Amino acid sequence: MVPYQFLIRFAAVVSLFLAPLLAPASEVLLNALKQFEGRWSGTFTLHSAATGYSETFAVTQQYWMSGKQLRGVAVFERENGQESAQSVTYIFEDKLVSEISSGAKIEKYLGVLNEGGVLWLPEDFKRANDYQITETIVVEDGKRVLKTDGFDTFVYQEGLAYITIRGNLIFQE
Repeated sequence: MVPYQFLIRFAAVVSLFLAPLLAPASEVLLNALKQFEGRWSGTFTLHSAATGYSETFAVTQQYWMSGKQLRGVAVFERENGQESAQSVTYIFEDKLVSEISSGAKIEKYLGVLNEGGVLWLPEDFKRANDYQITETIVVEDGKRVLKTDGFDTFVYQEGLAYITIRGNLIFQE
């Protein structure tokens, strides 16, 4: 093999492995968003060791791309009735931004890619120690599963308490 042919082949092989690392940040983030497209169903569990509160409830989430935005609708079957929320997630200055609305309330979160998933923090970074959620898509028993792990804080009569949030949603073919 002629030396320059070896270099060309070497460069081609290396580019296959480095291309995702060298892709513009917005392209990497857009590809991350596209993984969420589709319908997911399963359960969420909320638990507070401080108060003994625990609730597991059914959740269905539907996500679709609209241009470069990931739009979503979630329905929660809670003990006190059905709740729903809508979301729009987009890329702004090479960061993920998610706006979640439920009724008149709108909350904004900033997302970063972290260990194969997305770590969501409140837009108000002062609350970053009070609230964090990580969403990761894994394969279990041949099925895609959207795992949600996180925590929130609340004040109760004895002070500040944490509530853990665990979700396990299976992709619906």
